[in-house]
Parts: sequence; C-alpha cells; structure tokens
Amino acid sequence: MNNKFDYNLIKTLVLVYETRSMSKSAQALGISSPTLTYALNKLRDYYDDPLFIKSVKGLKATPLANQLYPSFKNIDEEISHSLMVSTDDSPEISNVIIRTNTMIEYYLIDKLLKNSKFPKELNFTFNNRIMLEDQRSTALVSREVDIDIGSAIRHNHSFISTKIAQSRIVGLCRKGHPRIKNQLSDKQWMAEEHIVLSSAETSAYLPEKLYGLSHQRNIRYKSNSLINMLYCIEKSDAVMFFPAFLLKHIPVHLGVRSVEIPWMEEDTLDIYAYIHSKAKNDERLEWIIQLLKE
Repeated sequence: MNNKFDYNLIKTLVLVYETRSMSKSAQALGISSPTLTYALNKLRDYYDDPLFIKSVKGLKATPLANQLYPSFKNIDEEISHSLMVSTDDSPEISNVIIRTNTMIEYYLIDKLLKNSKFPKELNFTFNNRIMLEDQRSTALVSREVDIDIGSAIRHNHSFISTKIAQSRIVGLCRKGHPRIKNQLSDKQWMAEEHIVLSSAETSAYLPEKLYGLSHQRNIRYKSNSLINMLYCIEKSDAVMFFPAFLLKHIPVHLGVRSVEIPWMEEDTLDIYAYIHSKAKNDERLEWIIQLLKE
C-alpha cells in the first residue's frame, strides 16, 4: 500500500460501488471513462487490490471494497453536508429540480397554486425528459435532479422512496362522444383511436393487459404534454387512460369526461417519489413529498 492517498478518489469508489457500472459512474462524476479508469487504477494501486471485478451482472465488489464502502460513504456524506452549510445569513432562493412527466408536474403545480402554497423561497425546475430506469437512477446519484417522481425503480440503497399515490385507472374521452357511454369494454377500448403519453416508463405504470395487444391499437397521437393531450381528447373522438386521482385537477373549461373501465377495476397505477439518501434531512424535499401525498 502506498503512503500517499488522494482523497478525491473517495467519491470514485462510492459511485462505482453503488452503480456497479463504469459508464454510469463516469456520467455521474462528469468525467470521461478513461479518466475514471485512471482514478480507479490509482485506488487499486494504493490498496493493492482489484476492488471491482467484471461479471455478467456488472462490476462485482471484492471483500476489501465491501469493507471500505461504509467508511467512504460516511466521509462522502460528511463532505457533502459541510458544503451545504452556508455562512451567509441573508435569505436565499433555492432551486428544486424535479424529474417527472407532465401529468405529475401539472398535479403538483395545481396544488401549489390552488392552496396558495407556492413558497417564495423556492424555485421549481421540472425535467420532463424521457428517461429509462437506469438514466433516472444515474440522475439521482449524480444529483442532477433532487426528486424523481414516477413508476417504481429497482431497489437501491442510495435512494429513499415514498409512495405518493395508488390510483384507479379510468378512461378519458370528450363530452358527447358518439359511441362511449359510461363504461369501456376491452373490445371497445381496442376499437377506439388512442392518445398516449410519450414516456419510457409508461409501460411500467400500467398493467400488462393494456399492452398485451398494443400492436393492434390505433395510436393517433403521442405527446409528452398533458395539456396538448387533453386538448386533443376534447377536440376528437380519441380516448386515453388517466389516473383517477388527477381527475379533479383537470381544468373545468375542458369538455372531457371520465369513463369507467370495468376490466381494469382491480388494477392500480402506483407512483413513487425518490430522493437521494444524502437528502433525507432536506426539509424542502420532504415538504414537497408530503404535499404530493395530501
């Protein structure tokens, strides 16, 4: 073991251990893969141990890496906490970055505005970029986002999850639809034209039965904009699925209505909020999550 240790390498071991991926760790650190390899090799030289070994499921930590991780994790969290301590007593407006789809964004902002709860000391930035599950995890690990709201992410000890909603799924169509009454059978659902949320996680939200015959559905419009989707529903005979808990937040001037889907009455749409474990004491994020659960 060498005597000189580069403390910048602490973050390297923590991220590689948590992601088990060189590419994800490099992305989270904002460096190139060769640079990360160089940093990891410095750690290997210092401890005279490979630390991580390639396997079919990604990088596998050696016994020494397993031993080092808890201590390195604590040091990394202490450094992050110290950096957040401000000596300036003047009030600051902080920015909270939330990754979610436009449905949840609309839901949160509507609750803030209707209840006069929009705090003056907080700014909100919403990231509606379509992300796969691994990309969502990386964005949380790298602190690119403060809160991720969406479908379930595979368990990761670096994240804290909170279920914010478990909702029935209903259909949405325009008032005065020529064929749809109060219910939608599976046969009629498949016969209608569809409007779909463009999201990499949409299939994770919904029961498999909605996608079993997806190649037969006539999808006329895909969008990442909830308002545009609702407008198209109002102006056409298309249908879309919709979480029941959001119905009361649809603008009253839109001529749309909900329709029961009996063949999905036992299914639910589950939505979770994720924050990084380092942010577990962040009162801003806890306040937002509790507001979403109300």
